[in-house]
Amino acid sequence: MRYILFLPGAIFLLVIFFRVVLPLLKDPAWKRLINDARYERSKENPGKSDLLLEKAIKKYPSIGQVYLEYFLYYSDSSDLQKRFLLLLEGYKNTRDTVLGFFIGNTYLEEGDYINALHFLEQKKIVNYMRDKHIPLLAQLYYEEGDYNKASLEYEQFYRIVFNDERPLNELLSEQSASDLILYSLIIHEAGGEWESVMSLIPKSSVNIESSWRDYLDQLQNQLKNLKPAITGINGDPGEFNQKRKLYYTSRIDLIQSWL
Repeated sequence: MRYILFLPGAIFLLVIFFRVVLPLLKDPAWKRLINDARYERSKENPGKSDLLLEKAIKKYPSIGQVYLEYFLYYSDSSDLQKRFLLLLEGYKNTRDTVLGFFIGNTYLEEGDYINALHFLEQKKIVNYMRDKHIPLLAQLYYEEGDYNKASLEYEQFYRIVFNDERPLNELLSEQSASDLILYSLIIHEAGGEWESVMSLIPKSSVNIESSWRDYLDQLQNQLKNLKPAITGINGDPGEFNQKRKLYYTSRIDLIQSWL
């Protein structure tokens, strides 16, 4: 009788084991270390999380994900130089596409357009950006001041992404504010009719994230919570902090002038 009383509890434990524990045990060892690091981070133990990620890198230097996890979630996010050097090391060891994308993006944020282009023009990284809908090459040409090249790259990027040959305005009208803002900035700086681009999205809407006011609120919150770097990728953080702030303020200013 005693065994019958304990049977429901035993069944429950078996269910937990097969549904939760066993799948985790099937994960590769490097992924389990990442999961442990995420757990420590969720418990507000950043030091323990860092140590676990460092252990993962030492034991599994050929796995790109462990470097990316460290770059994105190292406890001292303001120490960009340390995180970036590890990212470069990871790419050297793995040639991982996602690491290459983040290296190119970081060079772009630093204003190092030559090195940014070296990574962002690679075919595998171009395909990754198309898959994730991230038109960084258009952003790069815009920052360089080549607005004609930036607008052509932007249009081509989204035509390939959506396999769409409709008139440009029809293509643009289906984009979100966060996508369309870059094209609006390009046309604005080129002296074109940027207002006609902005008008493709409503100023206000009851549907969240579908209007310029919604997106403006997001940008202002992100800018407010922006943490300055204490080191840039080459030491001095001045250029990096300035350009990253400009990324937000340029978008905020244009939207406010439209509203």
